Amino acid sequence: QGPRLPGRPGEEGDRAGTGEGLPAEPGEGVPYGPDGEIVDADAFAGHPGGHQQTALAPAPLAEQQEAALMAQSEAQARAADEDDAKRAPAQDRRAAASPAPAGPAEQAAKTSGTLLAKDGKPLTLRFVLPSGPGSESLRTVGERISQMLRKVGIATEVTKVADDSFFKDHIASGQYDLALYSWPATAFPATDDRPIFAKPEPAADGSLLVEQNYTRVGTDHIDQLFDQALGELDEDKARELMRKADARIWAAAGSLPLYQRPQLVAVKPNLANAGAFGLATPRYQDIGWTKPGSAKKKK
Repeated sequence: QGPRLPGRPGEEGDRAGTGEGLPAEPGEGVPYGPDGEIVDADAFAGHPGGHQQTALAPAPLAEQQEAALMAQSEAQARAADEDDAKRAPAQDRRAAASPAPAGPAEQAAKTSGTLLAKDGKPLTLRFVLPSGPGSESLRTVGERISQMLRKVGIATEVTKVADDSFFKDHIASGQYDLALYSWPATAFPATDDRPIFAKPEPAADGSLLVEQNYTRVGTDHIDQLFDQALGELDEDKARELMRKADARIWAAAGSLPLYQRPQLVAVKPNLANAGAFGLATPRYQDIGWTKPGSAKKKK
């Protein structure tokens, strides 16, 4: 299971009020419940016998979100081009009067028109990344995410912190808007994934009990589906419950799987039936050395 990209803690997408995107209120096409979940998520989860939704295949709602963001980005780009065309004569006159190069403030003013904003304040997300020597690939992914977000009008403020404080002082405490980290996938999602997506609850001391849900995004209905799947003895019914929970997790959009990490296993060419098993159970009785000469030696 690849790294997840948590959303803004405590806020769910466009309901934060910074973008247009998809409808977020009842009666506008998506029936949200009082705690922010989609009431009829079965419409986004597929149907028995049809395409089964997985963690790496977005539900139709995610496809709608992508289409809405792309349409919004294109509209903003057209508006920016029109504004640039209108400002061009005035800028030419200013250049003739004062040929000095534009400073940082002027450059920022020129590009700020393409950013999403509310009450004149552009949307800027705090992006926390580890700074250690073993985190180069993670920082590279973060830089590319920042570039893609910029194209759709979202600015990022990248903060690089020490590895030992990345989780303790930022992820676990909620001091971030965006962050990259991963959870290992298992063959028992109802048991192992519940604390990752459980709705945070207030503790006796007034603090917030988040378990492993560092995004702090969850709903009561997701918890109920996990609880039902935990107690369901019929495997088909348990998978159906987890399929519905998966659709609601995608709708809440607290975290986004980016890619699946490959499982690489090196074995000798004459060792049969051993390698990357993924979530499959190894058949140890089938693993063994082949007879000399039965396996061709690689050149």
